[in-house]
Amino acid sequence: MSRPWTVQVGYNAHHCNTVTVEAGTIEEALEKAIEAANEDAAGWRSTDHCSDSFVDSVCEGAHTDPWGDGALPVPGLFSEHGEPPVVTLAGPVPPGAVRVSGGRVTVRFETEAGTIAAEMRDPPHPPANKPLVTVSVGDDGKPRVEVEGGNARVRILDD
Repeated sequence: MSRPWTVQVGYNAHHCNTVTVEAGTIEEALEKAIEAANEDAAGWRSTDHCSDSFVDSVCEGAHTDPWGDGALPVPGLFSEHGEPPVVTLAGPVPPGAVRVSGGRVTVRFETEAGTIAAEMRDPPHPPANKPLVTVSVGDDGKPRVEVEGGNARVRILDD
């Protein structure tokens, strides 16, 4: 039996203002650029680029507030960032075999010998989701995984 749902759907429209600044570091340049762009209201223009539509919020019921008390989590497939990629680690300890599906991640392996990082992808990927997956060996000899800067699902297959 079907029932009513209230769903807010949106898309992102891109506007930009290109400015030139003088600075000693990239951080200083970016700070100055944001300030200069914000002070130049006439410089802003639309790039005519819009994202795909995505779901901002959802709740069950007709004509209800999808951001209110009854708000439900939006499944990744319908969210702005899309379904997170899956990182599969196989082997007794890192690095072992690594496979990425459904997106792009940066995988960083940390061992006593050193650290190595590599971008791994299986397009297409949501452009705003750029996770860094750090894999190291814990005190117990098992892989320790941290995800920063986005979303990723990590599977560890033990041989």
